[in-house]
Amino acid sequence: MTILFTFLKERFQSMPQWVQVSTYLTFVVLFVYLFTAPRFLDMRLVSNDYGDEFPIGGAQIEIEIEGRVLTLLTDSKGRFSVPITTSAPIGSYLFILSPDSNSNKIKEIEVPVSNSYLKRSKIIYSKKTNDYQIIPNGIIQNTKKILSSIRFISTAYANGTIDKGIANEILNALEVITEISSRQISKNVSIRDDLNLDNIDLSYINNRLSKKYNIDCLSVFQHEAKTVGDLIEIAKKLYYQNRPSSQTTPATSENSEVKTRSFGAPMTLAAPKARIVASPIEISPQLMIKYKLGKVLRKSERYDLALDIFKKITQEQPRFYEAWFHLALTYAALSQNELAEGAFRSAIAYVNGEKDDRLYHSYGMFLFKQERYKEAGVQFKIEERLKR
Repeated sequence: MTILFTFLKERFQSMPQWVQVSTYLTFVVLFVYLFTAPRFLDMRLVSNDYGDEFPIGGAQIEIEIEGRVLTLLTDSKGRFSVPITTSAPIGSYLFILSPDSNSNKIKEIEVPVSNSYLKRSKIIYSKKTNDYQIIPNGIIQNTKKILSSIRFISTAYANGTIDKGIANEILNALEVITEISSRQISKNVSIRDDLNLDNIDLSYINNRLSKKYNIDCLSVFQHEAKTVGDLIEIAKKLYYQNRPSSQTTPATSENSEVKTRSFGAPMTLAAPKARIVASPIEISPQLMIKYKLGKVLRKSERYDLALDIFKKITQEQPRFYEAWFHLALTYAALSQNELAEGAFRSAIAYVNGEKDDRLYHSYGMFLFKQERYKEAGVQFKIEERLKR
C-alpha cells in the first residue's frame, strides 16, 4: 500500500501544475457531492378529480430498485419516499401505482437528479382519465391551507351544530363524487356496493374533513366504514376524541350521546389500553448528553460507537425506554435481529404510558421485513390507535 501511495504521489508531482489543480478540484467536487447528495427522493401522490386538489392516502406503490421490488404505502397526505441507490443515483424508475385500490397502472417516470433536492415532487393522478402528470417542483400546500387545517372549530360549531356540520360535509362530498343529491343519499347506503367508493373517493372526503375539522379519518374509513352512517359516526367520534378537554362538546351530555348513535352500525374505536404508570425516571444531564450523542452517531451510520453508548445508558438507567428504542434500531441496522427484537420489547415494556407511535411503527417495520406479517400488523394497529 505504501509503495502504491508513493508511486501515485510521484506521478502526481510530475504532472503539469494545471493538471494537478484540475485533478484536485475534481476530487473536491466529487467529495462535496457524495457528502451532500440526498438519500431519498420525496414524492407526493394527489388527485384533482373533484375540482380541488387533494392527497391520495393509503395508495400502494411498487418500485423496482436494483432487481428488487419495494412496496410502499402513501400516508394520509399522499407522501412517500423512494431510496436513492449509489449504483443508480436517479435514473428511470418503473412505478406500479394502485391509487384507487381497484386497478393498477404501470408508468415509467423519468426523474432528473435535481428533483431529489426539491421539497417534494408531485404526481397528479386522474381517475377519470386513468393517467398521471408529473410536476417536479409541485407545491404541497399554501400557507392559507396550512393555517385553515390547524385552526380550532368556531364557537357556533362547538355550541351544538358540530354533528350536523360533519354530516353535511360528508354528504356534500358524496354529492360531488356521485352526482346524486345529498338529500337522496340514505345513511344506510353501502359506500362500496351501492356508491362504489374507492380509496381516492375516501381520500377526498377525508381531505375535506381535515381542512374544516382538523381530523384524519382515512385509515378508519378504509378498514371500518361500510355505510354512509358509518362515515359520519367515525368522523364525529374522532372529532370529539381530538378536541381539547377544556372545551365542552355536545358529546359530553347524555342526550347528545344518544343523538350521535341514532343511525349506522356501532363503531368499535377503542382507545389504547391503559398501562400501569410507574414513578417517573430521572435522567441526569450527563446521561442525556450521551443519549443525544448516540442518536447523532446512529444517524451518521457509525453503528459500533452508537451501540456502545446505548448499551451503557440502558445499564445505567434500564427504565429509559428511548435508549432501548435506539438500541433496537442500531441492532437492526447491524442485522442483529434477535438482539434488536429483545431491545424493542424492552422499550415497549418501559414505555410507561408514553404515546410514542414511532416505537410501534419501527417494531412493526422490523417484523414486516422478516416476513412476520401477522405480528407486524398488531404493532401497526397499536400505532394507528395512538395516532388518533
